[in-house]
This record gives sequence, structure tokens and C-alpha cells, in this order.
Amino acid sequence: MTSALTGENRHDDIAAGFRASEQIFRTMRAPLYEAFCREVVSDPGMLALAGDGMGAAAATHLFSAVHYLLLRDPADPLARYFATLDDDPLPADRAYPELVRFCRAHRDEIRELLETRTVQTTYAERCRALLPPMCIVAREAGEPLNLIEIGCSGGVLLAFDKFAYELDNQGVIGAPDAPLLLKGELHDGPELFIPRVGTRTGIDLHTIDARSEDERRWLLALCFPELRAEQQRLATALDIVAQTDIRMMEGDALVHLPAALAGTRDPLCVFHSACLFYWPAEARAKLDAMLREVSRERPIWRIAIEPAYVFEDWENQPGGAASPSHDLKTGGINLIRYRDGEAAREVLGWPNADYGVIDWNV
Repeated sequence: MTSALTGENRHDDIAAGFRASEQIFRTMRAPLYEAFCREVVSDPGMLALAGDGMGAAAATHLFSAVHYLLLRDPADPLARYFATLDDDPLPADRAYPELVRFCRAHRDEIRELLETRTVQTTYAERCRALLPPMCIVAREAGEPLNLIEIGCSGGVLLAFDKFAYELDNQGVIGAPDAPLLLKGELHDGPELFIPRVGTRTGIDLHTIDARSEDERRWLLALCFPELRAEQQRLATALDIVAQTDIRMMEGDALVHLPAALAGTRDPLCVFHSACLFYWPAEARAKLDAMLREVSRERPIWRIAIEPAYVFEDWENQPGGAASPSHDLKTGGINLIRYRDGEAAREVLGWPNADYGVIDWNV
């Protein structure tokens, strides 16, 4: 877990993070959290509370802890402002006094959550950006694919093959009676199908057990309040994950990955999404070096759905593929092929912020 911010300018640093988060929440259509950020920046008490959480995601961490407590007990008046808890939520710009009151009343519980839970947001909709590259890997590597996900959260993406998709003019891909249908737009993408999957392994600092009501609640609390339909689809996806055989490994991915690789048969696909941008450059380089070394004995396919700067060092290496400027904002779909100690990266496409529209790199 990322340590809390420290130092003389601690509150200034946290306030700057909330200002940046205000813009992000506006872009992500989360007006309640946007309104909260606007007020927190000038509230020393709330900044101090937020400082107990993840410095890189202090705003999301704090508001998710509040959301979690409200999901557990929606009787509090603050719940009237959350669209996930009220069909007709009250205006976001009136909510801040209730937030402050709630945080004062539940300060100890919030601090415990900030100390013991991490921001590991996931949405089932992200699978829309995972299916197309998985189809390419399956065609190249063969089936059934054996999967390892870094930053797996609750394992939703590891169950991508259990869902149905409607992404372009190919119609519905997947079982007609699949409990979850994910719709979106794929422009000029590959021919889609549902690859057969062998084994599934997930690695996360704090794994989520989809069979635990309490842990599911935390994952659902990470959904922005306005994304009610997305939260409901995530709940459905977690029901599916709870019935899926997934090996979970909790802890540092760089520590656990060697054993995961050794225990996974070919063909092997390692993947991650919205994860490595939290890692320092040194850790990202160690991951790449590890996969290069293992590929001396066996080929590895790696799918990375991450912002472009995750690969800045990569682009300085021979054969590195530069990313378009808009990839910095949306994150690109990258496929890296490891073989004989070498790696070749290809940028396949670019999803928008909610992974609903994907522009393929023809």
C-alpha cells in the first residue's frame, strides 16, 4: 500500500492532489466527488483525514471509504446524495456539510479503511478493451490460453471469457444466455471470438474475494456514485467470478510472479490494465527484465492497457514503439511479444476513458 504523505508541505501536497482529482472527476462524469474536492482543498481537517490514505489517490481513497460505509448502512442522510443509494439524489453542491459531519462521526472507521484497503477500482466494462487483444494472442499462441493478471483486484478481467460482447457489426460474441452483455464500439478491430481459457492466476497487493460480502462491498464502493449501471454490472460480474476457478496470490507482483510463471503452462499470456502507472519506473523495468529472462526458455505474450508514459523508458530502447500523444490521456492497448530474451511491443489501439469506444490501429 502506498504510504501516507509526509513532510512540512503535507497538506499543500494533498490539496494539490484534490485539485487535480476535481478535474478528473469532472471528466469522468462524477459531479458529487468533483464537488467534494472543490471544498476539501480549503478544509484542514478533511485534508488531514485524507492524508492517512494513498497519496497518489487520496481523494478516491477517502470518498470510497465513505461510500463503503454508506453501502453498509444507507440510512445516513449523506446517502441521499449518492445515486448508487438513492433513485433521485439531492444536488451535489449541497452535500459537503453532510460529508464533513459523516466523516467526523465515523473518523476511526474511515481511518481504519484508509490504512487497510487500497484503491483497486475495476469495472466490467474494461473487458471490452481486453477481448480484442486476447483474440490476437489466442490466434498466435494457441488455446487454451493460460492467464496471469498483475493487479487483478477481484478477478473480473480474468473471467472475461464468461461474458458476452456486442462491439461492432459482428453481432453478439459469446453465449446467448451469458448473464452479462457488454456493449461498445470497436472501430476497424480484429475478428472477435471468445478464446478458450485454461488456468487463471491473479496477483494483487490486496486480493478481493468475490465470495465475501464485505470485500465485494469495498469493490462496489470504488465505483463513482453516478455510475449506477456500471456498479450493477460489476455486481453481476462478481457473481460470475465467485463461481470461477481463479488462483489468487496476494502481495508484491515482482515477488510472486516468478512462482506464477513457473506454475503456469504454455501458451501463457500475462496482462495488466490501469495498474503499472502506479509503479515506479524501476519496478516497471524489473518486470520487463523478468519476462525477457523467462522468455529465453518459453514465449510469453503480454497485454498492457496503460497510459503511454508507462513505456517511456521502453521507447528509448532499440525496437521500441512510440505512442501517439492522445495515448497519454486514454491509455493504449499494447501487445508485447517476448521470445529468446527479446521483446517487441506493438500498440494495437486506443480506448476512450470508459473503454466504450476503441479505435484500432489498422
